[in-house]
Amino acid sequence: MAGHPLAGFFRRDVAALARAAVAGRPERLLVRASTGAPGWAAVPWVAWFAPHVTRSMRHGLYVACFVNAPDERIVLSLQHGAADALREHGHDAGLRHLRDRAARTRDGLPGHGFDTRPIALGSDATLPQGYQAGCVLSRSWDAAAPDPDGFDRALIRMLDLYRALV
Repeated sequence: MAGHPLAGFFRRDVAALARAAVAGRPERLLVRASTGAPGWAAVPWVAWFAPHVTRSMRHGLYVACFVNAPDERIVLSLQHGAADALREHGHDAGLRHLRDRAARTRDGLPGHGFDTRPIALGSDATLPQGYQAGCVLSRSWDAAAPDPDGFDRALIRMLDLYRALV
């Protein structure tokens, strides 16, 4: 996978586009994109991190864009990190913990204009289940007919909410 052209394109070019999308923001954001390591991820992602909060999708609050390949959807999400919660609490208790954290965070964001229903990432794997449970707010698009302008506006609005929280 390390030398696969699609993985390189995603890590390099998608991450560069994501960096360019936030270049003019007042806060510093780290941007990372992944198709998985060491193997292919069940759900590829690109994420924006406030470095004083987290630098990883393992823990903390961040904004992510997930690729739900089976359903051909792109999902933008204000997200609590899943991996550490699942490791610390176990699978079922970790999912409950993540849902509770997401609900508490969501309660502090009235009038946000995003979806509050659970997201679907097209995978029953453990980590995507954690991402689904840790979702605070989201919006999704059909990957075959994305609305780039709508995505840009939604990303900026979600990053504004994120900045206010952290």
